[in-house]
Amino acid sequence: MDERKVLLRMVQTLSTDLQNIQQRGAGYYSVSPFVERYNLLLEKAKQIFKEETILLSTFSPVGDISSVDPSDKMKVTQKVLIEIGQLIAYIESCLEG
Repeated sequence: MDERKVLLRMVQTLSTDLQNIQQRGAGYYSVSPFVERYNLLLEKAKQIFKEETILLSTFSPVGDISSVDPSDKMKVTQKVLIEIGQLIAYIESCLEG
């Protein structure tokens, strides 16, 4: 089993799941599990790709917020989506190389 390919699939699935939740209008209510999961997958990526850390060091964990304001939570949701997209691109590039 190639952990790099499994990681890629997991990050892609996380992205799909978050987009599905967001399209249903619930993204800002349930952002915490996605933040937590993204941060765990990012840590795993840093372990797996420790040889290629120059660009990987540009990623940082996403902080969750305690605010109940939907617009604040939506900002976190958008940040997670952007970071996930970038992490997918990074992993795909590493797998090609």
